[in-house]
Amino acid sequence: MPHRQLIRDVQAGSFKPVYLLHGEEPFFIDEIAKALEAEVVEESMRDFNQTILYGRDSNIDQVLETARRFPMMADRQLVLMREAQDWNAWRRKEDMEKLEAYANSPVNSTVLVFCFKNKKADGRLKAVKAISRAGILFLSEKVRDYKLAEWISGFVRESGLSISGPATQILAEYLGNDLRKVVNELNKLQIVLPAGTEIAPEHIEKHIGISKDFNVFELQRALGSKDLVRSQRITEFFAANPKDHPVAMIMPVLNSYFSKVYAYHGLKDRSGPAAAKALRCAPFAVKQYAEAARHYPLDKVGRIFGYLREADRKAKGQGNVSTPDAFLLKEAVFKILH
Repeated sequence: MPHRQLIRDVQAGSFKPVYLLHGEEPFFIDEIAKALEAEVVEESMRDFNQTILYGRDSNIDQVLETARRFPMMADRQLVLMREAQDWNAWRRKEDMEKLEAYANSPVNSTVLVFCFKNKKADGRLKAVKAISRAGILFLSEKVRDYKLAEWISGFVRESGLSISGPATQILAEYLGNDLRKVVNELNKLQIVLPAGTEIAPEHIEKHIGISKDFNVFELQRALGSKDLVRSQRITEFFAANPKDHPVAMIMPVLNSYFSKVYAYHGLKDRSGPAAAKALRCAPFAVKQYAEAARHYPLDKVGRIFGYLREADRKAKGQGNVSTPDAFLLKEAVFKILH
């Protein structure tokens, strides 16, 4: 079940007696937990009927005793464990037998929630299987890089705005799949822009500070199309602002870009959907890799990796005591283009 649907169910007053929210993406777990905290118990009754526990500080008997308690002057209570991945009970057979017994016969006036972050719970445990039968076992998976732009577009639509393709690409490439960071930046735009506005690169530059013209992703596009003038202009901008654009941060991004170009050369099926799936990228990015592959044959891409490694190594002070970052960047870009 997608996390948005689960949140809608909670907001509609549909609760399960037990939830195990687990997986690598903490953002979804936090959002569901926030919805449960807001909806299960009325604000005026939370002092009596809402208990927040922490995995490291809790034992099985304390948790189940609290869960079996009846709510005070209310229909239900919430018992929520944060950092449940640190709960020692998961590794104790006797404790898991107690949790399994509770999950097989939960107290319906209690909503018991485990927030198990940054990894999966052990699905082989009978207690986990019992939770799945009695309530909700929600796996919070990372949004893959190639699906991030699609996720951003969907999130923006739900906020009452829309977003252009180029703006989506800038956010996806610049912020990466740290969803908390992405959402924080989108929330800024939601505050300052009128409902119904289409977010454009100009809005991102003005309100978030990501230049639509001078960023590492514009540089890789300029290199991919072998646009010498634009590549030089962006490189000069970076050289004039080395603290904001350190070589040690730029080289890994370019290395990742040319890795996709290298992989594109080896594709048997270069049609859009097939290539996007193979390269694990958004469909709109395939055209960029295709164009770069036309400009850079396979042996040239191999040499480019060497240029990038050398610049990265020297930027970190290995075999270099005096060459400034600005020169290292300009040298690497020159070698790539010629």
